[in-house]
Amino acid sequence: MHLFPGRARTLESAIGVLILFVLFITAAGVYVVQQNVNMVRFGMESQQQKGDFLTVGKAEMYDTDNLYEKIDGKAPMYQEAGFRQLTTQRYVSGKNSELGLELYQYDMGNTRNAFSVYSRQKRADAVDLNDLGPPAFGYVSGNAICISQGKYYIEMIGSSESAELVDGMKSMVKTLAAKLPTSEKDKIVELGYFPNEGTVTGSWKLQLDNAFGFDGLNDTYSALYKAGDKTVSIFFSRRKNAEEAKAVAKNYNDFLITNGAKVSSIDSEPLKSAGAAVLDFYGNTEIVFSAGVFVGGIHEAGDKQAAEKAAEILIERLKTIND
Repeated sequence: MHLFPGRARTLESAIGVLILFVLFITAAGVYVVQQNVNMVRFGMESQQQKGDFLTVGKAEMYDTDNLYEKIDGKAPMYQEAGFRQLTTQRYVSGKNSELGLELYQYDMGNTRNAFSVYSRQKRADAVDLNDLGPPAFGYVSGNAICISQGKYYIEMIGSSESAELVDGMKSMVKTLAAKLPTSEKDKIVELGYFPNEGTVTGSWKLQLDNAFGFDGLNDTYSALYKAGDKTVSIFFSRRKNAEEAKAVAKNYNDFLITNGAKVSSIDSEPLKSAGAAVLDFYGNTEIVFSAGVFVGGIHEAGDKQAAEKAAEILIERLKTIND
């Protein structure tokens, strides 16, 4: 029994109003988030306001359990590289409704994971985007633009190879890259370990595991290298210490021989001094060596002389890193 029934009813009414107010604010907040999650996530608020591209529908999100629903066939590669979440959003040009695109933003967990999938999928006809600014990497290929920045790997796929659309996509991706969070730790310092002269800019690749089919080579960086008028593929992998580097180099050499490689003569005195192995692998030249804490070499070179010259230069470069 209430001793002060009037006051009780007043208090109950006040609490009821407060609850309704809280529910209203919560609902309004959810609505705002739902309406803006796609633009905030992709950093594209200004693009929509300018009318260059307008969002179509809502953003879609995928995790490790259902990634295959969106990119069936490629999902395992992303998952093995540390994939966490994919967010996609469709856009249409505000100037020409026949032109559209779909943006894929992969959260790969860290910079190395993102760069690995970016570099491994880079197309042969890619034209590098050099105005994104470090630490972003990007390229255009046909109707696609791809970038890697921080923990994000991003693909932008246009509905056609229209020059108008591609130009709009370039502007859009620059805006996006400028809004993504970056820091000094996002720089991949290993790319600076390649020889300063001869290395083909933009040809870098990072294989996190099973480089060249050998499960003993992880965290392996490779790039194209111009040796005279020939181009070869150079690679290295940093190990914990020199002993481990020697062991991995020996195991990789044995792996190649087990799979059909034949020991070849070594014409280069510096390579002989470094204890490198030169192999003929079904007509191509493979070179394997250790230099301090690094395992390195040449992969599938069509010209033996160019391969040996590139290996000499790579060894000298890696020695400076060890020092």
